[in-house]
Amino acid sequence: MQILRRRISNWWLLLIPPALLLASPALLKLFFMGNNLAGAVFGPPAIWNRPWHTPRRSDLPGRYLGPERHLDHESTLSSSSLTLNPDGSMIVAGLPAEFGEASCTLSGTGNWTGPDEDQKIDLILISKGSFGTCEAGLYSSLQLAGYFKPYSLYWIIGDPDSGIGIWLKRN
Repeated sequence: MQILRRRISNWWLLLIPPALLLASPALLKLFFMGNNLAGAVFGPPAIWNRPWHTPRRSDLPGRYLGPERHLDHESTLSSSSLTLNPDGSMIVAGLPAEFGEASCTLSGTGNWTGPDEDQKIDLILISKGSFGTCEAGLYSSLQLAGYFKPYSLYWIIGDPDSGIGIWLKRN
């Protein structure tokens, strides 16, 4: 091989496969870090729309409404509502949830906890509403957004990386 009019042997080409093999874990790690960073920056709620500090629990009680929305080409769903009471109880109606291929609607009463250090709120559904609603249990797909009161809430539907969710604004 000739580079800049100098003859160089080709033995160094044998070092490329072992070098790639040694570098592959670091490259894979960089790929996943970049993916997580992109999700934090571009995914809802975006990193610039999250509270800088975890707000006090007393700042969150109130009624939050989700406008009518169109999640995909096949289903149009009605509006959602979530009432967080100061005593830790809650009432939820029409909040869709997906778990792989299964989907249901959160409707009923229960409790809420949080916010935690990641600005997430956990919903604990105790009594379900009607047929087709989700089973009683813990649902932790609710995130805080905004810098000041009144905060907004973002409900993640399905895969957190998909970007599908519902904005709930305080009424």
